[in-house]
Amino acid sequence: MDMVGKLNYLLRRGVIEWVIQRTSAAILAVYTVGIIGFLIVHPNLEFDTWRGLFSSQAVRVFSLVTLLFLCGHMWVGMWTVITDYLTPLQLGSYAKPIQSLCQIGTISLIICYAIWGTFVFWSI
Repeated sequence: MDMVGKLNYLLRRGVIEWVIQRTSAAILAVYTVGIIGFLIVHPNLEFDTWRGLFSSQAVRVFSLVTLLFLCGHMWVGMWTVITDYLTPLQLGSYAKPIQSLCQIGTISLIICYAIWGTFVFWSI
């Protein structure tokens, strides 16, 4: 099997989705632990301290990376729910159009969240 054949095999088997879901979960966990650690170290947190944290270039970049991985995590999770529960067994011939509308809505929301989050992190 050549390289393209192997990649196509992996794409059809859900390996890419699994990797996205697990990688994003790990990054989200690291980010959450970091924020909680910061809150523990600064029990009397004031706005200037919080703003100072997010004015750091490294925190901004890590926050943006985390946001993008969160978007990937949301997509894989919602795609799984949509394709597992909105099936012809439950919805009959309306399943495909309803799945498509839900996927378009989900993608639209994820794009809006990504744009909004980017503005929030980079406007500080």
